[in-house]
Amino acid sequence: MAYDYGYGELENELISVLGTVYPDFEKAEELIKKGADLNAKGNDACENVLSQTLDDCILGFRIEVCWECENEECEQCEIAKVHRIGVGKSMCDIIRFFLKNGFDANKDDGCYGAQCLFALTLSSYNRYMLKAIKLLLDAGARDRTISYDAHETSTPWDFVATEGSYQGCCEGNHKFENLYEAAYQIYKAVDEGRPYSGIDSYEVAVGKKILKVLAEDDGKPTFYPLNIKWFTRKNCYTKKIYFVYEDGALISTQFADFWVDTVIPYKNMVDVSKKFKGVVGSRIKDFNFGHKEFTKGRTHYGQPVTVIEMDSEKRLVISTNHGEVGEEDRAAFFEIL
Repeated sequence: MAYDYGYGELENELISVLGTVYPDFEKAEELIKKGADLNAKGNDACENVLSQTLDDCILGFRIEVCWECENEECEQCEIAKVHRIGVGKSMCDIIRFFLKNGFDANKDDGCYGAQCLFALTLSSYNRYMLKAIKLLLDAGARDRTISYDAHETSTPWDFVATEGSYQGCCEGNHKFENLYEAAYQIYKAVDEGRPYSGIDSYEVAVGKKILKVLAEDDGKPTFYPLNIKWFTRKNCYTKKIYFVYEDGALISTQFADFWVDTVIPYKNMVDVSKKFKGVVGSRIKDFNFGHKEFTKGRTHYGQPVTVIEMDSEKRLVISTNHGEVGEEDRAAFFEIL
């Protein structure tokens, strides 16, 4: 017997056959023919049929793979990686199925779509999360305030920002932090009315040949030396940098974060390619993410250290001075080894 979520017998059964890493779409089709309502209201004001199905799919993965696992190196776990791909594919398939069969992301003043976006934030920890977000946004889902338990409210965008910060600051997992940065940039583009379909994870840049490097131009030098107490470095920057390849760009900021976009705002840009010998004209082979701890007084700071391996055998290393300087001097810096 299916768990009673309060939607109705057919809807509860629909969740039970789809809310798994291995959804049964044939059975789901039968339930819809019998009258299962994908837009039904249930007992929980914080959920709808699709968001509950996504929650159960994600939870099923954790129970099957991670529930009793004592391995703290989740990012290195090959079993988890394989299953995260599986749950990611299933999430996207479930969303497509619901949309195809009439799920209304705008129902309840956009609450239904936002609840589903919220459900995706702690999900597959790979690019399928970004694909699933875009599927819902394409269907009209909105970033709006919702209740996610009996006492708390948030927007999906806020939740993505919080999780990205947690991964970087608390876990030192800058691979996941940059995945969430891409999700953050998708929501930001929607908020600003810009195209979001070409925004994706840094991983898309692997194998791409860097044709040139551009930077935002405000009339001031892009790169500068910084020599103050605690910190001395060349090639510091606070502007957005674009590593341009044939059909897009790898983008980074003063926080040493990364994402890609197929849309490049060429207006008010300056070419800084001459600073990147061994990078321009070469292909990106891989990204390696490290984490550096810095202590000042009783406060501990974490700094990302990203190494971009090029097929020229050069390595582009980018980090930040977070914690070593005041906020007014906070910057990223690079060196080519």
